[in-house]
Amino acid sequence: MSYRRKKCKRQRKIIVASVIGLLCIMSAGYAAFQTNLNINAKGNITSKGIRPNELKNNVVTSEDGLYKDTTEEGRYIYKGSNPNNYIKFNDEIWRIMSVESDGTLKIIRQDSIGKMVWDIVGNRNSTTSTYCVNGNSYGCNAWAATANLVNTPSNFMLYYPNGNPNIDTGSVSGSVIVDATLNTYLNSDYLDGIKDDSKYIVDHNFNVGTPGNNSDTEDIATDISQEALYKWNGKVGLMSVTDILKTTSNTTCTSLKIGYSNASKGVCSENNWMWPKMGYLWTISPYASSTRSGVWMVASSGCITGDGSNYSSGAVVPVLYLKSNIYLKGSGTLDNPYIIN
Repeated sequence: MSYRRKKCKRQRKIIVASVIGLLCIMSAGYAAFQTNLNINAKGNITSKGIRPNELKNNVVTSEDGLYKDTTEEGRYIYKGSNPNNYIKFNDEIWRIMSVESDGTLKIIRQDSIGKMVWDIVGNRNSTTSTYCVNGNSYGCNAWAATANLVNTPSNFMLYYPNGNPNIDTGSVSGSVIVDATLNTYLNSDYLDGIKDDSKYIVDHNFNVGTPGNNSDTEDIATDISQEALYKWNGKVGLMSVTDILKTTSNTTCTSLKIGYSNASKGVCSENNWMWPKMGYLWTISPYASSTRSGVWMVASSGCITGDGSNYSSGAVVPVLYLKSNIYLKGSGTLDNPYIIN
């Protein structure tokens, strides 16, 4: 074989080897690219956000933010003047009140849905609801019928801590046959208006008992225990008195007595993101009035008042609970609120 022919043969072998090597490099590169693509794609698919319970990873002990609740085990609450607890729900801005011990989120609408009567005159009267002795004249301050309370107690009892100027026996009780007007509206017409996001709402217990305001030994824990004597399980309710007492970062707001007796000072309204700016706001908590018509209200002026007669109008701000298995995306700011993913 001539020298030239041998040289050409060697060149062909070198070229073939080079091509094979190049193909191997390209194949390895493509495989790496494909693997990276799959990893990134998989990461994007599974990165849905955080569960409500994961909000507890950012607990604070001062300023605005999520605090560990010192009065109810396993619960965390947002405190301060403007914490990052904004959440978009029903195409509206709501705010997260708390992460509950069961992992659900308690949220409140940022704005009122309007002024409404808590319970209209004649909705419940003394012939059908023996607790509502003045139902035909004033309405009644029990949020729900006794049959719709948890454990279906036969009577609803209104407590009078340290007595009452009109009835000094300590408490009065009786049956309640019909839910309050506002309860009925929120859990029918209003709830029906929540379209796609209604699937995230969970039935939950709301404390609907009577918190006191007169006892010298009273504290928020006592107020809560009084509210918790009666529970209603449903979808849409209102905030309780202790809900708004807890959201201030002012440590001198230690009870309903403080918020009530120091109303002019506005102690409990200071550094409190939940304090209303729309006049008088209804709570879900009945007030110990002899007519059984009083409901606690919160005023934009900084006071908590038990003079709210439920047959008059007050601002309504719905409260509900979201399921624990949802995912949240966002940072919780007003510009970038949490969204349910």
